[in-house]
Amino acid sequence: MRHGRHRRAIPKGVASSVRAEINVTPLVDVVLVLLIIFMVVTPMLQRGMDVRLPRTRHHQSENDTGEQMMLSVRSDGSVWLDREQVSPDKLESLLRDALSRNPSRPIYLKGDSRLRYGKVREVMETCHRAGSQQVALATEEDK
Repeated sequence: MRHGRHRRAIPKGVASSVRAEINVTPLVDVVLVLLIIFMVVTPMLQRGMDVRLPRTRHHQSENDTGEQMMLSVRSDGSVWLDREQVSPDKLESLLRDALSRNPSRPIYLKGDSRLRYGKVREVMETCHRAGSQQVALATEEDK
């Protein structure tokens, strides 16, 4: 066995030190594409219409499985089933039709906090008349 340092002869014209540099351009490209994808997809994750929900201290959270029907009542009093505006006189028949296929399907009711409670209660009563067994009021946790 040989001990010690062995030096190889470096041919003329070849640099004496090789430097490895990391090219970060592909990494930046991938990160920017992922950022754009998340910016586009994130607003679609929220179901129903965007409303200002009432705040509660003792908040019970449930996961949105996609099975629930989303009813939204906006600050102007308009009623939305998922992302489709529904007239109040047609709401009961639409709910009755949807519940005839799955009677145990829950309804999440998102009422804007700027609304008078009476308007949200009317929509809730319509849900019960249509045959809903479960109507849950959506709230936002007060931190």
